[in-house]
This record gives sequence, C-alpha cells and structure tokens, in this order.
Amino acid sequence: MGRVKAVTFDIEDTLYDASLQMRMARLNAIRAMNEAGLPIDLEAGYKVLEEIVRDYGVHYTKHFDRLLERLGLRWNPRVIAAGVVAYRETSEAYLKPYADTIPTLIKLRDLGYKIGVIAEGRSVKEWQKLIQLGVDHIFHSVLISEDLGSEEFTVEQFIEAARRLNVKAGEAIYVSSKPNRGILYANKAGFITVRIRRGDSFAERPREAGSVADYVIDSLAEIFDILKSLDE
Repeated sequence: MGRVKAVTFDIEDTLYDASLQMRMARLNAIRAMNEAGLPIDLEAGYKVLEEIVRDYGVHYTKHFDRLLERLGLRWNPRVIAAGVVAYRETSEAYLKPYADTIPTLIKLRDLGYKIGVIAEGRSVKEWQKLIQLGVDHIFHSVLISEDLGSEEFTVEQFIEAARRLNVKAGEAIYVSSKPNRGILYANKAGFITVRIRRGDSFAERPREAGSVADYVIDSLAEIFDILKSLDE
C-alpha cells in the first residue's frame, strides 16, 4: 500500500441517488395531499414545497404545515398526514445504493484500505440511511457532524475522522458530490479530494478555489484508477 491509507465518503448522491429520492418523495407527497383534499395542482404544489424546503432547510420537520399556510389554507391534519405517509413510503422505496457502491466498498476493504463516512446532518437520520442501504457494517468509522455538535460540516469533523481512522489527513481520500460543502471542508483539513458528478450538484460550480477537488469522477469504481496513480 502506498500513500493513501483510507478512503472516506459522503452519503447523499455519493452512495445513493438522494436527488431522485427527494424529488419523487415530494412529488408523491403533493399527489397524496391532493387526494386528501389539498386544492392545488401537482406542479404548482411541488414548486411551493421546493421553495419552503429552500427557505427552512431540509432538517425542518413542518414543511407541510408551512405549505398550507403559504397557500392561505386552514391547518388540516388529514392532508398533512397524507403527505407525511406518502413522503416516508417513497423515501424508503428510493433509498437504494448505486450499483457501484457496495462492490467498491468491499473491494477497498479487501485491498486493505480503511473506509469511513464523513457526512453532515443529524446522526440518527444519517445512520438510518446507512442501515437501510445495507452498508453500515462495512465502514471502519462513521462520523456525522451532529456527533460533534453541528448540523453542518466543519474542518474539525474531518480532522477527527482522520484521527479515528488512525491516518494523517494527507493519507486519506474524501469522495463527495458537493463541491461547496463536503469538498471545501475536506480540502481545508488537508484530505485528497474527489468530486463525484452525480445528483443535483452535478452542474454546481465551485464558489472558491478551496471548493475545487483534486480529482473528478463519474462513477465510484474510478477511485481505483486514482489510487493507482497516487501510488505510482
């Protein structure tokens, strides 16, 4: 084994198609709310819901309450419940790993690399995703930002992740689809960064020099080419 000793990953749009999952879940939620009596057409309702998610953030728990409010409608528990049920069921149905996720993780382990997850968000929620994806047991270390008291990435999180894997930052690769979030903080911490072009961040431009990844790939399997070139 050469320079790299650990390979770490973001979760959303890296291990599974979170963008498609979110889009379908929101669409099906509006459809179910329609059937329960929400008087708005599907496209218009979806647009308003997207705006609310943008305004309140993805971790907010009352998106559907705000939707009724914004449409000038009375609070309706039946309509909101219909949205919640459809959202959860669709989310679960689309929580499937990309075809190359599990083979790549297993091969990395077999080659002797330490593998980890470094993601932002709420710990229980992110662990739920890993368990449902069937990959939670594969990683040597999982560090979610909330474990260190923040719901968003911090440089400290990456430094702590390297410490837990018992490697230096420069001996670790970080793979993420988000240039201005995961990649930015991994770069600041001194990781070798790999941007995977997937999901809604596909066309996102780096907003600063620190958001530019060292490498860009389109599938996880390409990580082995990068490892090979780094070891030469």
